[in-house]
Amino acid sequence: MSPDPSPRRRILVVDDDERERAASIKALGETGHVVDSAASKAEVVTLLAQHNYDLVLADLKMPGINGPAFYQMLKEACRGAIPPVIFSLQRGYTPEYANFLMRLAAPVLTKPLPAAELRQMVERCLARPTSSVVS
Repeated sequence: MSPDPSPRRRILVVDDDERERAASIKALGETGHVVDSAASKAEVVTLLAQHNYDLVLADLKMPGINGPAFYQMLKEACRGAIPPVIFSLQRGYTPEYANFLMRLAAPVLTKPLPAAELRQMVERCLARPTSSVVS
């Protein structure tokens, strides 16, 4: 029996769209990862207090919390070394979001997220060393 090419990791999926969240959970769970999910800022706060994550998939534009605010919250919860973050969005983004994503050098996937593309991006991000915090 050959060893599993990708170790089991804990991933947080943050999206207010129930269908997108469910599809991401299914796609990542099928690869053997442990997947937690949050649909709101309050759920994110709770989960970040309970677990350390190897990767986060987050909607860039959610009611009550956008990408930059989410990233700030993640920095504070992780105290320095934060997990890789992949942002997702339905449509184009503002220049403010573009600057944020460029500074962060975070990958962005367009919704709906094709399962194979999502799994590929996650595996690439998990293969990289943990990123340093961007101000």
